[in-house]
Amino acid sequence: MTTVSRVLNNRGAISQETRDKVFQAVKELNYFPNEMARSLSNKNSHLLGLIVPYIAHPFFSKLTDSIEQASYRAGYKLMLCTSGQDPQREMESFSMLCANNVAGVMICSRIEEAASYFKNDFPIVSIERTIPDIPSVSCDNYKGGALVAREMAESGCRRVLLFGNQVSEYLPSYLRYQGFLEECGRLGLDAGTYFIGAEDLFAEGLSDDIAAVFQGGPQPDGIFATSDVLAARLINCLGSVREKLRRLVVVGFDGIDLSDYCGISTVVQPIREMGSLAVDILLQRIEGKMVPDRSVLPVAFLRRNSSGPGASVIR
Repeated sequence: MTTVSRVLNNRGAISQETRDKVFQAVKELNYFPNEMARSLSNKNSHLLGLIVPYIAHPFFSKLTDSIEQASYRAGYKLMLCTSGQDPQREMESFSMLCANNVAGVMICSRIEEAASYFKNDFPIVSIERTIPDIPSVSCDNYKGGALVAREMAESGCRRVLLFGNQVSEYLPSYLRYQGFLEECGRLGLDAGTYFIGAEDLFAEGLSDDIAAVFQGGPQPDGIFATSDVLAARLINCLGSVREKLRRLVVVGFDGIDLSDYCGISTVVQPIREMGSLAVDILLQRIEGKMVPDRSVLPVAFLRRNSSGPGASVIR
């Protein structure tokens, strides 16, 4: 029984031949281990929880995939919840995960009040969000924003625009905006902002927001779309506005596959590394070890067809 347990829990040095025999027996017996019963008997759950705002967003789907793989390598299963950025739903998800005896939770919260219902003595790791007394994992958002401003300058832009979701100061992505605008100031670029609601990202009404950007006044020659999804939608929705523009540089942020498919220059977040590190820190917390309050991973700029000297998304 000990050998079977070690195989099913992915622990210890077991030969491939033995593993094959155990899994064949499991298949023939149609056996499924009861995770709840196993965690109660061992007093050690091998379930981890993850709460993300949206699974449809490519950033969160890639992050989730990384977290699931890292959890599996460590011998844990992952329970996934989506909050839709709804405070009540997020709170219910957290309570449900705790009720299911997860060993710890990773959360990508976008809700300011989140800290009020987290238990400080429960193992939690926050991703891309700073919550008091809870370790966090994020990328270097400030540097990423500054890199975009420098790319705009190198591309010959003079009048640039930050186009993205309105975010609160408690989110690390706020530093993305701050880095861009402050670096634009240092470089002498005329920088403005245009904010949309989080719910507008996938909505048909986004084309109206994009059209409004180019209504009246001097037109921007460079736009920092604060995510790759937004950059792709921006380019796709230019429509009749194209005839008003001589040149337009567009840069995104995240480094998801979509930016590659669309030829969009972007700031690459180490998404898989962030997910893997979040799992590692959570497991250390579960074991009662000391962990850093904040872990900030480096970013890199990747130039494609939408930026650079002479580049333009207007064809």
